[in-house]
Amino acid sequence: MVKLKVFIISLAVMLAILSALGAYHMYAMERAIARSIYADMLDDMQDIGYLDPALAEYYSQEMAELGWDVSGDVFAGSGPRAENQRARKERQEAVTLAITVTPSKVAQWLNRFVEGEVTFTFIGTRPSEYFDPGW
Repeated sequence: MVKLKVFIISLAVMLAILSALGAYHMYAMERAIARSIYADMLDDMQDIGYLDPALAEYYSQEMAELGWDVSGDVFAGSGPRAENQRARKERQEAVTLAITVTPSKVAQWLNRFVEGEVTFTFIGTRPSEYFDPGW
């Protein structure tokens, strides 16, 4: 009888540890994917000098395919967002990208534990690399 109790407790502990490791691995992967999307978008923004609506739509679809909630304005706080407000290198202007993504439930729980919030938020500013051809 004692051996059975020890076996069940040991099995429960092993399952709990393996589940926790799997959940953390999933959280780390989702956060890395979100960070790579952010880095790719910021590179693209830096090259063209603004957040192109087609670029924003493409990455929103990519994030939606991952199962993340992108129903709101995921890029709120990003700028410039229009071609006529494009940041130019010769004026030493910068582009700013802000992404806020709501990941899967498990990643939300772990992110609340690690970061204190349920969303992945990345914000950064870089100098524009866009040269106006007429300059």
